[in-house]
Amino acid sequence: MKTTDQTLIEQLKISRREIERRKEYFGLTETESQTLVSLKELISDHIEEIVEDFYKKIIPFSEMDRVIGDAETLRRLKNYQRTYILSLFDGQYDEEYVHSRLRVGVIHKRIGVEPKFYVSAVYNLSSILRKLVISHNRKDCGSCGSNLATIEKIIMFDLSFTFDTYIHSIMDEVRRSKEELESYTESLEEVISERTKLLREQARHDGLTNLLNQHSFYSELKRELLRGQRRNHSTVLIYFDLDHFKKVNDSQGHKRGDEILVAVAKAMKNTTRETEIAARYGGDEFALILPESSVQAAEQLCQRLCEAIQKTTEGSGISCSMGIAISLPENNYDANSLVKKADKAMYEAKKEPGFTFKIAEKQVKSPSL
Repeated sequence: MKTTDQTLIEQLKISRREIERRKEYFGLTETESQTLVSLKELISDHIEEIVEDFYKKIIPFSEMDRVIGDAETLRRLKNYQRTYILSLFDGQYDEEYVHSRLRVGVIHKRIGVEPKFYVSAVYNLSSILRKLVISHNRKDCGSCGSNLATIEKIIMFDLSFTFDTYIHSIMDEVRRSKEELESYTESLEEVISERTKLLREQARHDGLTNLLNQHSFYSELKRELLRGQRRNHSTVLIYFDLDHFKKVNDSQGHKRGDEILVAVAKAMKNTTRETEIAARYGGDEFALILPESSVQAAEQLCQRLCEAIQKTTEGSGISCSMGIAISLPENNYDANSLVKKADKAMYEAKKEPGFTFKIAEKQVKSPSL
């Protein structure tokens, strides 16, 4: 249920029994209620001077002056104060009365009156009423003492409910702050998770081509080789570099060199399947991991890749030499050994000009290039 659907008494769970119980705490009996009623005429006759004296005592404090702010607000507050003081002497201290006291606490909290200032204001009001009652009952000291004690009881009775609203407001602020903090923490955790994921991905990829970097390449190759051993299937590695790249990079500039590397990476992405893993090994060296593949499938991929690279780098003078190595279930290699095998095959392919690839000890010239 929304708080706007509940009265203050309902929000604070103050029952009739609780109200009567507090009267007992302060010794506020029906007899004393009638005593307060008997004092109302005296209070009414002097209400203007009581209110004026009250504000003369609290306004000199800069904190209270800032809270009040202007003459119009002061005028309204004086009207509220008249009503409040007179209601102390009505004799009816029921749920409606308590609700009005709770409202007093809420209003003072909202306008920024701190509890210490509210208590001091209550003390000043009590002192003013005390002086009035004493001056009016100089000839009847016994009655005077009883009246003063009763006024003190009703003021403390009021103060207990006012502080309930202060405490409730503070707890509500704590609850809201906690909810906001929890919400902020959740959103922060999401951001951190996303950023961590992004950083993790960035750490895995080459900054220029967005292919896997060398470290991630070895991690993936080791994983696929182990998976191949467990599931009894082969893993193929294609390893290649770009012929004449250094010459192009030196003569046409590093920007052109970067454009060629990006074009090669794009060609790799466009000619491979999702299950095939593309990486930039370093410089102008690249690698492809083909899980559960064969030499024949690798040959076909090399052919397509050579055609794609030739197309995207046309006019640059770039070609590439590729080495193909395979790890079979019956004759498996570790990652370093497989890379060395593919690297050796690549250098054998370099003995022939143009787009060339070599498989094991057999050199193949790409027939259409």
